[in-house]
Amino acid sequence: MTDLILHKHEKYITEDLGYYFSGKRDINNQVRPSQDIYSLTLNSQHFNIDYNDGKVGNLFFPIPAFSVDRIYLGISFPLFANNWGSSFLRYLLTRIKPNGCIILPVYPEMQASEKNLWSRSILEDSFLSRSRWKGTSNIWAENDGVMSIRVGRKWPAMIRSTAKYLFAQGTHIIVRNSLKNSAVSTSESLFKLGNIYWNNANNAAILETIIQDHFGRKQAVSLCDLGDSNGLAAIECLLSDYINIKQAICFTTENEDLIDYKLLLNSFHHEIHNRYSPINSSKLDTLALLASFDVICIIDCLSTYDSQTDIEQLLLKAWQKVTVGGLLIIKDEQNINDNIKSLLASFGSINYYSSIVASKIIDDEQISHYSSKIEQELVIESRDKNQAFHIIEKLT
Repeated sequence: MTDLILHKHEKYITEDLGYYFSGKRDINNQVRPSQDIYSLTLNSQHFNIDYNDGKVGNLFFPIPAFSVDRIYLGISFPLFANNWGSSFLRYLLTRIKPNGCIILPVYPEMQASEKNLWSRSILEDSFLSRSRWKGTSNIWAENDGVMSIRVGRKWPAMIRSTAKYLFAQGTHIIVRNSLKNSAVSTSESLFKLGNIYWNNANNAAILETIIQDHFGRKQAVSLCDLGDSNGLAAIECLLSDYINIKQAICFTTENEDLIDYKLLLNSFHHEIHNRYSPINSSKLDTLALLASFDVICIIDCLSTYDSQTDIEQLLLKAWQKVTVGGLLIIKDEQNINDNIKSLLASFGSINYYSSIVASKIIDDEQISHYSSKIEQELVIESRDKNQAFHIIEKLT
């Protein structure tokens, strides 16, 4: 039997395995993994995998279709309950054998909603396959805190997400990149591609939650994305079923081989139409395309500036372009220093959202998590707020 388990990082492996080997999760011997279960992480550089090598493999190793008995999601594994997460789980369904399943942790309804993580109702919304109570459900309740997904009466529908493009076109992207640049190995390209999409999936999920919490699901919102994801975050938001982005203006570049935003847009043309506008000159030019924006996000890109003055000029210009009632969203764990914090505070009161789970950080309130290691990280993030998303609402 071939069992795989997905982790955020090697340091969580013991705790992730303990969750499923625990008698609390396996009262009826339904979900206990095999002893030779193989671990995959986001940061591993090991791609020459045979499942018996005693190593930790990389998550983006091309698993053959219908080859694995069970795939477990560790409690550390950061998969949000949105289009990207649903699309990823559907991809995993294509990797398991016909009688196999995906086993994952689920949270009580209120906790799941607060963190944008999985609950039973969210899983059923995405994967329930039976109609009029006939046929076999894709969702099985196993034990406390655990559910499984399998193919029941029919396959779940394809879900709009950049994850869909990644798993359909990723191999072609790697081959094209290898042919153009023979100095870069296939494993290097695969590692970089996977992490680009994964980091974006997490950032976009939290951005999506912030927008939903502030504007609701239906209000049409204009978005300016100044991050260095080459439009990935904005495209994911445009495809979201949970927010309504009417227009996305994005800073992009033609020099990123692994993220060709034009091909990505073409694949989702019927969903996006003309709601996406790329600007490939500068971030300031991107801000100038519209008179104002409901949301301006600056995510993981401040390190591209050589001076503090340039960063402050960008932030001041961005703040000027936020509509009244709109949001400026900044996340950059390496480069938000005291001077930047002081400048942001001059704009108005700062709210914070966790970059680990999609929860608003409230002082003196601890964010719970099944992983004790991640719970400790959440305490540090809540205290220091260096890794958190900084959000300022423009009130006047």
